[in-house]
Amino acid sequence: MATQEIKFNPANKLIEQNIISPQPARNYMPDWYKLLPAFRDGKFTDGAQDRTIKLCVPFADSLSFGYIQETWQDINISLNPVSPGIEEFKVNYLEDPKIMDIRGKVEKSFFIPEDFYDFELVWHPAWIPELPKGYSALITHPLNRFDLPFYTLSGIVEHDTYTHSYPESNIPFLIKKGFTGVIPKGTPMYQIIPFKRDNWKSKKQKLDLKEQSNINEKIRSYPFGGYKKNHWVKKTFN
Repeated sequence: MATQEIKFNPANKLIEQNIISPQPARNYMPDWYKLLPAFRDGKFTDGAQDRTIKLCVPFADSLSFGYIQETWQDINISLNPVSPGIEEFKVNYLEDPKIMDIRGKVEKSFFIPEDFYDFELVWHPAWIPELPKGYSALITHPLNRFDLPFYTLSGIVEHDTYTHSYPESNIPFLIKKGFTGVIPKGTPMYQIIPFKRDNWKSKKQKLDLKEQSNINEKIRSYPFGGYKKNHWVKKTFN
């Protein structure tokens, strides 16, 4: 498998000298996942019923795929009463290097689920990816990280030509309703997933019961781990 190179360009000198660049996502496996047992009662009894998501290789791959940019300072979220029944949404953070901004109340620019405050905020990327020719990057909320008190919106960027920081590089995100407190330094902000731009076409296939049975039998020949032993391919991000 060919090895490609991703470069990260600092937005300015202060960032180059003081802010950590995006790191492999495997360095940010959440504690709840690390502590999750492979089986619900701590031992194997009936794998079909007792396995947890800890044994799901595709799920683990999603957590460790690509690169993560972490927050480089604490961000304090508060609700301050301004009059009876009315609270002011406030965010406090250091100004330099600036990590984020509040664009303001969202009206009709895009749909916001009821679980989030109707304020659009944006991350300021400190490091901009530079990819080989023909490659783009999916910039998205850290995959399967529903535990985070915010949600980063997704976008696809041609980072083979768009390689330096501009005002348009801002990445929108939302804050969960009810959350107040600190988003601590070192929290995953967004995930960077490089991919090659290929053209695709879809084709509808007829059901092949023999092939399906062969695949299933290879997986079921193990009490657990059949997918990893027969199909999984290691992905490397350094």
